[in-house]
Amino acid sequence: MIHNEITEHNSSHYLINSASTTVMIESHSELLTNNDMELTMGQINAASNQLSKHPVQFTHEDLRTYLEPIIHTLISAEESCAFRQPVDPVALNIPDYPMIIKHPMDISTMHNKLLRGEYKNPLEFCDDAWLMFKNAWLYNNRALRIYRMCTKLAQLFVESIDPVLKTLGYCCAHQYVYLPKVILCNGKQKCCEIRPYSSYYYYNNPDPSRFNLSSDQYKFCTDCFHSSKCESIFVGDDPAQKLVEISKKLFLRTENNVQEPEIMIDCIVCTRRWHQVCALHLDQIWCEGFVCKTCIRQYNIKRKENCYIAQTITVNDLSSQLEQRVNKFLFDKDCHKIRVTIRVLASSDKICEIKPQLKKYYPNQMANDGYPYRTRAIFAFQEIEGIDVVFFGMYVQEYDEHCPAPNTNRVYISCLDTIH
Repeated sequence: MIHNEITEHNSSHYLINSASTTVMIESHSELLTNNDMELTMGQINAASNQLSKHPVQFTHEDLRTYLEPIIHTLISAEESCAFRQPVDPVALNIPDYPMIIKHPMDISTMHNKLLRGEYKNPLEFCDDAWLMFKNAWLYNNRALRIYRMCTKLAQLFVESIDPVLKTLGYCCAHQYVYLPKVILCNGKQKCCEIRPYSSYYYYNNPDPSRFNLSSDQYKFCTDCFHSSKCESIFVGDDPAQKLVEISKKLFLRTENNVQEPEIMIDCIVCTRRWHQVCALHLDQIWCEGFVCKTCIRQYNIKRKENCYIAQTITVNDLSSQLEQRVNKFLFDKDCHKIRVTIRVLASSDKICEIKPQLKKYYPNQMANDGYPYRTRAIFAFQEIEGIDVVFFGMYVQEYDEHCPAPNTNRVYISCLDTIH
């Protein structure tokens, strides 16, 4: 298993400088496993100025040894028939392909780049594979067979290369993305939502200094945009202020389909790149930077202890009572090794204001001054492999004995979310 270890084979390189170390992974090297590796240096603080850099480098032979079997796995798959050679727009009668796909990629091109030694690390190989998949998803409709073939081939690729990447000290081969967000429409009511994968119109504001038009971009759902039968539409930050008339011709139509990729971070010791979500790293906690598990284990590096854990959050009577009851229930069910931590993360007093229309329909049943309540955010944590995992969250509204009817002495669950 390659974990940036010092090798015992004569042909291996281990170049040591006073300030940095370059780890060369040679072809057919016999590398020590984690159990066999002996730490020969004292423990080093990750924030210390004495922390040496050990940038990992892969030889072309080793990359070929580890990655060429992946190529053969893809080629042997039935779903890869359309991906084995470059797309021929003329033969396939798809003249618009070069205009839509700016950077074509296929398995044979990846194989040739691997044989020529053009890849410097395994992630570059993964990037080309994902480029090939994304091209197919972009050009082809979801209902087409080739789209489904591409999805299956991508799953096979991840299943095949994930163990290889973990052996080489990386986190995984996935390309995690955050799905499109709900966008608020800038229509007059300012209450419409532009759902993910829905079409909408947007206007790029060239002069944010204009009165009541300070945003860089304004978005309208299709209903609000077409509700105006004129050739222009009125736009503004505050509907109560004078709105600015904008020609509809200046609006562009698009789709709410932007997916934000997961942030990638580099190990400050070996420069291996990890997903931030895989590393569970936050700069606010570890300001010295990210150190991967391989380097922590190999170079005996000590990271600063994370003090932002659930058990350090302030306890109150409510969280204490809930936590005791939940853990007693788990204990009675013979779950002796599991302990749940419950905390109230937010608590504030608010007033539920009654809208004019509701007062109009129920004039004798509504409190004029609204209904005072206390909102609380209650979350449950379980420690899994040293990490606090939130598995339950609930927002409640508490109305006490002083609140007017019908909310007197009532508790409402306004939001509840849990994982399976």
